[in-house]
Amino acid sequence: MTDQSPDRIRPASGGDVSLYAQARKIHPRAVKGANRSAKTVIAWLSILSVSLLPWLRWDRGAGHPDQAILFDFVAMRAYFLDTEIWPQEFYFLTGVLVIASIGLFLVTALYGRVWCGFACPQTVWTDIFVWIERRVEGDHNRRHKLDHAPWSTGKVVRKLVKHAAWLAVSLMTGASFLFFFNDAPRAAGAMLTGEAGIVLYGFVAMVGLMTYVMAGWAREQMCIYMCPWPRFQGAMLDHDSLVVAYDAGRGESRGHARVAQSFEGRGHCVDCRMCVQVCPVGIDIRDGIQMECIGCGLCADACDSVMPRFGLPGTLVGWRPFSQTAAEAPAPKQPWHRRPRLMIYGVIIGVTLAGMAVAGGQRRMLDMNILHDRSPVSVTLSDGSIRNDYTVKIVNRERAPRLLRLEVLGLAGAQVGVRDLGQTSDGQGLAAAADAVTTYRVSVRVPAGQAPAGATPIEFRLSDRTLGDEAVRPNTFIAEAAR
Repeated sequence: MTDQSPDRIRPASGGDVSLYAQARKIHPRAVKGANRSAKTVIAWLSILSVSLLPWLRWDRGAGHPDQAILFDFVAMRAYFLDTEIWPQEFYFLTGVLVIASIGLFLVTALYGRVWCGFACPQTVWTDIFVWIERRVEGDHNRRHKLDHAPWSTGKVVRKLVKHAAWLAVSLMTGASFLFFFNDAPRAAGAMLTGEAGIVLYGFVAMVGLMTYVMAGWAREQMCIYMCPWPRFQGAMLDHDSLVVAYDAGRGESRGHARVAQSFEGRGHCVDCRMCVQVCPVGIDIRDGIQMECIGCGLCADACDSVMPRFGLPGTLVGWRPFSQTAAEAPAPKQPWHRRPRLMIYGVIIGVTLAGMAVAGGQRRMLDMNILHDRSPVSVTLSDGSIRNDYTVKIVNRERAPRLLRLEVLGLAGAQVGVRDLGQTSDGQGLAAAADAVTTYRVSVRVPAGQAPAGATPIEFRLSDRTLGDEAVRPNTFIAEAAR
């Protein structure tokens, strides 16, 4: 029986040939230039942000976390300086996600894949790992030679040092992300002394392993095969979007050249392949716009470093409108206010920001939720009075405890009883814990003959006379008809 597997063919000469090409290992060459400098600045800002932000302190008073930025899953709170977000206020997170998504569309429409090339965490951490690799093993050619050299003591030592540095950066990255979800000094001390639980160590190990694999081994494979953004980024571009591209009209026909030779009758591209050697995804920008290109601009830096040697102007490879990369005549450049997609993106971001501002302005520091008991919905007592029971959750967003008053409106003769406090008064003196949700069992009783039959709309009013704050919530009082 012959092998019919779809991933192999049998040529006429005999033997199997794989249909899958082995991935080529890319060792990008170091380059200097404006784009490389911008990438370095953004990389340092990213590293410092992730590493230092969890250690910033912010005094919120006794009994409250003093970490400036903290996502506390235990207390179900998110802290941003003096702002505290509760789980019920998910619309703030929704707004942030909408602005981030539409902002990415807007930046792509303006500058192509500038996010992928400069600010994406995959790109930033890959740059860090490549820098480590370059420091340990050498630049482009030396790394290639080392990979193909037979194993020796020197090669083993260099590889071990490189991977040890990668693992150290990966674990520090995992710890830095952990500190956003736990108090940084306390969590760091617990891990260093071995007192941390399996959850903390497991989180650091998981994030560290992902960083090590994606930035150290996968690298460009993440951008080409795993990230969905390259698949639909083309829909975000228009004729005026700036992209990194090769000027074929000026560069072709290409060919090797010598310094001081004439370029009369030929293109300016000297076919040095520097643009290919510095590319982190290993493409040739001269082949045109490609899905794999992350728009980092390093090929432009490399080309600009070569052109002056031959007395030629720069920007043979550079940032240019997308229309100038097409075969047809370039479309006239439109101002930003004549580009509909930019206007639409701007309107969406503006409306979202306005909605978040309005929601923040109407944010209540005192709130409550009321749930009517369903079984039974109404109880007739021995003296003929009718009682309904409710669960009242008091939300106090102030960082100090409160004494509150609870009353019922819209029902004549209603008496409020808070059974958890053992009181049958009108609900005065309810204690609400600071920055917490306090739950009470509340009963509303109406004397015999005073309760209307059926369901009567009522309102619960919770008030703090000291701060002048109150919350009003509608509900119903049910008096079942006599059978």
